[in-house]
Amino acid sequence: MKKKLVLGSGGIFFENEEDPILNHIISLVEDKTDMKWVFLPTACHDSRDDEQTVRKYALNHGFKQCVSLYLTDETLTDEYIKETILSASVIYADGGNLKFLLETWRKRNADVYLKQAYENGVVIAGQSSGAMCWCKRGYDNCGLDGRYMFLDGLDLVPYILCPHFEDWQCFLEDVKMQELDGLGVDNDIVISVVDGEYTVVDSGRNPRHTAYYLPAAKEYKPIDLQKEHIKLKFYV
Repeated sequence: MKKKLVLGSGGIFFENEEDPILNHIISLVEDKTDMKWVFLPTACHDSRDDEQTVRKYALNHGFKQCVSLYLTDETLTDEYIKETILSASVIYADGGNLKFLLETWRKRNADVYLKQAYENGVVIAGQSSGAMCWCKRGYDNCGLDGRYMFLDGLDLVPYILCPHFEDWQCFLEDVKMQELDGLGVDNDIVISVVDGEYTVVDSGRNPRHTAYYLPAAKEYKPIDLQKEHIKLKFYV
């Protein structure tokens, strides 16, 4: 099975009838006969605000089911969590607090099942904290008093990810002690990785926004991945 991962920053709109990034995510599903969308709002502390919007979008775009998996719900059994994750066609993680997301997933064993789903060919996607979580490391403002910090993610790709790169330029200084190559993604942009090969998908909403490769060996000088196709290393 092909491994499929979509790393976004922000500006993915379920409210729109057609969204180029969401269309791309759906296009990666190989078997479209009985599709199931699983929505993970963990990073926003399992807020219910987007449940109906995501559900409406998924059902209007060919999905037979859309399940919002609230992992802070202590009544959910391990068996239910595992079955929900492994039966998905698409798993989408929302943005918010990366530290809370990772702690919750590890507490509920969801990290184990999510890695298994990825290995099984489920399309894994998300924006902001919901994208950083899949990487070796993420950079988020979830520290004390909103301070930026680095956290170890699920390590599906061997990079540090910085979303909202057009605004979070402090990353370029903070990352210098990490000794790990980085990826920077502006809002309205995603990096899509399929079996070790990447493409940059642009929503078209902001012509100045793009995605970057930030090599540690070159002091994290940004390389625009839409202008120059770099051979990046991914786990396969």
